This record gives sequence, C-alpha cells and structure tokens, in this order.
Amino acid sequence: MTRTDLTRTDPTRTDTWAAGAAKALGAVLGAGALLLPAAFAPRPGPWSGPWTGIAVAGAVAGWCLLVALAGGTEDRGPVVFVRERLGPGPARAATALYFGGFATGQAAVALGAAEFALGDSGWRAYAGAALVLGSAAAYAWCVPRGPSPAARRLRTAAVLALAVAWRALGGPLPGPGAGDRAAGGWSAGGWVAGGWSDGGWAGAALLVAVPLLFGWVGLEGAVPAVARRRALGGTLLGIALAAALYSVLLAAPGPAAQAPPPAAVAAALGLGSAALCWTYCRTNLHSTAARWTELTGRGRRGGLAAAGLIALGVLALGRAARWDLPVLLIGPGAATAALYTLIAVAAVRRPRPQEPTDHDHSDRHRVLEGAARSAG
Repeated sequence: MTRTDLTRTDPTRTDTWAAGAAKALGAVLGAGALLLPAAFAPRPGPWSGPWTGIAVAGAVAGWCLLVALAGGTEDRGPVVFVRERLGPGPARAATALYFGGFATGQAAVALGAAEFALGDSGWRAYAGAALVLGSAAAYAWCVPRGPSPAARRLRTAAVLALAVAWRALGGPLPGPGAGDRAAGGWSAGGWVAGGWSDGGWAGAALLVAVPLLFGWVGLEGAVPAVARRRALGGTLLGIALAAALYSVLLAAPGPAAQAPPPAAVAAALGLGSAALCWTYCRTNLHSTAARWTELTGRGRRGGLAAAGLIALGVLALGRAARWDLPVLLIGPGAATAALYTLIAVAAVRRPRPQEPTDHDHSDRHRVLEGAARSAG
C-alpha cells in the first residue's frame, strides 16, 4: 500500500453530526467505563473523578480542534500523521508508545478483571490477574483473529449496560482496593489519607487526570479534518457525551445507593465485568503484537510474549509495592498523554517532503484499545 492509499477519502463515509458522534463514542467507550469508576468513583475532594474528568475532557476537546486544523488523523492514522510532519524517528516513537503503554496497561485490565470477579484486591486478585493475563495471551497466541465488528459493537453495549448497573447499585461492592487500602498500601485512597488532600491537591489532581486518559484511548485515530465541519462537530459532540457519561459514572454514590446489592446480583455483575475485561485484554494483546512487528520486523508471537512478560512484570511490581488499580492505570495513561502530546507537536508543524515508506502502512486499521474500540 502506498502513501497515497493512506490518505484516500472513503467514498462510503458520511459527514454528519450523528456519524461523527457515533465514531467518537465508538472510539473511546469500552473497558474504561468499568475500570475507571471502580478505581476513582468513591474518591471525595475537589480533585475527585468527575471534576478532574471534566477538565480532562476539555483538554481533549481542545487537542481535537488543534489536530483537526492540521488535517486530522482519521484518514491517515496517528503514526502516519506524525511521520509526515516530524519524520520517521518520532513516528517510531509513537509506535513504541503504543506498544509500551498498552503492554503495561494490560496489567491494569487483568487486575481489574480479577477484582471484579473476586471482589477483593489482595494477593488473590493479583494471582487471579496473572491467570487472566496468561489465558488471554494463550488465546491470542492460538487464535490470531480478533472479534468481528458486530461482536465489538455488542461488547460495547454490554460494557455500558454493566457500567450503568454498577452505578445504579452504588459501584462494585466490595470496592476494588478495599483490601490493600485497609492494610495501608499506596492506592487512590492513600492519596487522600496520605496528605495529598492537605495542600497537595494539584498533584493529586494530576495523578487522577493521567489515569483518566485511559478512557480516551482511540480518539487519536478518529479526528476528522476541520474542512469536514459536520463530522468534526459530531466528534466534539461525541466527546461531550462521553464526558457526561464518565462524569456520572465517576460520581460518588449517593446515600440511597450505599446499601450492598444482593450477593447473587453482585456476583453476576462482577463475573460479567471480568469476562468483558478479559476480552479487551485479549484484543489489546493482538494489537500490541502488531505494533511489535512494526517496530522490530519480527513475528507477532514474539510481540505477544514480550507484551505478556511486561504486563506480568508490572503485576509483580504492583503486588510487591502494594499498588492498586488506580496506580497501575498511570502507565497507560502516561503513554496516552505522551502520544497525544507528540501528535499535538506534529499538528503545529508543516508536512515535510519525504519518500513513501512501508512503516506502519496499515496504521489506520490497527487502533489499539484501552478504554475503547477494538482492533485485531
């Protein structure tokens, strides 16, 4: 495929507000709708999830406008966008950020799955996370194809249904992190008790904002050009709708929702949430392996092994340091922040003359998912 192929306009594309909003929502809604509320919804204070989430969404909307003014990433893909303006070195850096961010991020996804299934965040959750990660990697090793588009849409609908159900019941109970917070581990709860709330609220807000970027993975490849005004308006509408949804999901439960749900209901919701997180872990490993191939030229199975070992290493470190889910989300959140910053830098630079290259030639078809839409 040539560089011209990458920027060809899709004749089936419709530039409408509804289509733009649907594309943006499809890009960013996914496992983050389960993991982020489980990690941050119970946190009080001026920097709590909803308020910080609104600030993050505003920053993302401004970033989207900047990239749209530079021609957008929807037709090219983010890595090609960076390469055309900054050169092959930064483009490889973008690919490396994809690989590293999502390899480490699977530790958080696997831990979230285990915590949902077990209702605990102690050593059993970490042991369960290792099993989740190992089984997802084994499945990805044996079955190289990802889910169909219809299956991905069904999965997104199931995630939203479970997220709303958890919200109606007051959140995952017992909440992820309860075990280690009680034992004095460093978790999101420790940020309040450990002094972040006393004069250090700006630092605490940053440590919440970075993991919240996990919920915006996928948008980097779905920004239309500013000339497509209706599509861009729809994209901004989709960002606003996603921000509103996250604000509701991240809000602390009210007094009426404090009573624990029936044990059978909580178990069913927990197992359903765990199963969905497992599927995201599997498809993310597929896509991370694709980035490994683009970086090294080696086979996808080597990428699966490398990503799996990195994620297992993060889990082992997390258990040793007694980190909980919010802390593990810092890794993929920081990688997302770095990638968005790199794209923003590229957006303010003019395209540079360059020879066609095969690096990341299928970039627009390999969008990774953290919170978000499937690839693989």
